[in-house]
Amino acid sequence: MQEEWTEKYRPKSLSDIVGNEMAAQAVKRWGESWKNGIPHVKALILRGEPGIGKTSAALALARDMGWDFIEMNASDHRNAASIKKVAGAGSVSQTFTLDGEFLSTAKGKRKLIIMDEADNLFGREDYGGAKAIVDVVRESAQPMVLIVNDYRELTRKSPAVKNLALTVVFKRLAPRSIITVLRSISSKEGVEVVDAVLARIAENSGGDMRAAVNDLQMLVEGRTVVRLEDPDALGKRNQEKELNAALYAIFGAKSVRAARDATFDLDKTPEDLEKWIEEGIPKELPHAEDMAAAFDALSKANVYLGRTRKLQHYGLWSYAKELMTGGVALARKTSPRPRYTEYGFPSHFIMLSRAKGPRLARDSISGKLAEHMHTSKKCVNESTLLLLSAAARNDREFLLSLASGLALDEGDISYLLGVDPSSEAVQHVVANLGFPEDAGEPTGRKKGRGGKAKSGLAGF
Repeated sequence: MQEEWTEKYRPKSLSDIVGNEMAAQAVKRWGESWKNGIPHVKALILRGEPGIGKTSAALALARDMGWDFIEMNASDHRNAASIKKVAGAGSVSQTFTLDGEFLSTAKGKRKLIIMDEADNLFGREDYGGAKAIVDVVRESAQPMVLIVNDYRELTRKSPAVKNLALTVVFKRLAPRSIITVLRSISSKEGVEVVDAVLARIAENSGGDMRAAVNDLQMLVEGRTVVRLEDPDALGKRNQEKELNAALYAIFGAKSVRAARDATFDLDKTPEDLEKWIEEGIPKELPHAEDMAAAFDALSKANVYLGRTRKLQHYGLWSYAKELMTGGVALARKTSPRPRYTEYGFPSHFIMLSRAKGPRLARDSISGKLAEHMHTSKKCVNESTLLLLSAAARNDREFLLSLASGLALDEGDISYLLGVDPSSEAVQHVVANLGFPEDAGEPTGRKKGRGGKAKSGLAGF
């Protein structure tokens, strides 16, 4: 199997980073701050869109400094226990490499903890995950890098991390930077690719170096010369364009056709794409008249989407897509095109995600109460849960008894108290429950920490 060029030609040193030289220098300065012991700022946040060199910079830093590293993906380690197990174990002051070599901090040996997709902490299963990241940063005696695409979501989940880490922004790459790298790779592979083809690949990539290198490898496979007249020379990025690159192409399009073509084979329904475009309009079109025209086009697209759902006539999707792409793109009359745009996760989806956690917590605790009270969850939600929540907030002993009797978890307790699961109030209750986490659901009366019998839920 042929080696992927994105790995084969990944920068080996920070000096090899192209297009984000200032960011690379900031990363290097932070790394050098560890030469004299543990610095005040022990963590680094690398923010920016996918494919522009954030992970490459972190790995290059480890090579430049002679550090070992642990790379973990936050989407695969989404709760407090797994984050502390992997990252926490590597953050001790004296540690070992994966091969068993002892790393002596007295001799400048370090282990870099790289947490990729650190902003990917959504859902009920993530309770405690965001807090665990903050705890690891505070307690770590080793350097730590958090790589994020959506900085706003990370700081929403973990506000404290802003004061604990240095943030370095990686910007979308300019086409000329991408062309320089593609030309170098082509030369090393012994393939002649005309500059016009390289320019088209760079343009189609939307500033994503990883996408451009993948396109180049796919295009030249089995060839020694690639010219503009070759049938595949225009690239395939429209079939594989990542969401951010597609949005960048939509907002920068000069025609309805170009804006519409940017969505070809994009793995998003028109309804989902509409929300992403809606979120990007204020950033791309800040001028009031342009913004109003863009939202007017988007609202008309929404009418077609509504008719599609109501009539089940999916041929209307084409009208909706032309309005939400071409209509929005051509609304630009005054607003200058920003060189770099960080498209945030749609607030519509964030609101749904935020509501999902409380709903799941409510269903969890009402299900436990319903079983105990021999009634339905609906009945508990309508007549009991509000009263229990009020009592729990005003009577700590009652809350401890309730949590113990029903084996409530952090999510249940946070719902009753109306606070975040990682808050001090919730953690204090969990620490004082007085029974093991895996002890199963207790019944009847239990004894408190002092041996005094606490009233359970038998008489509730």
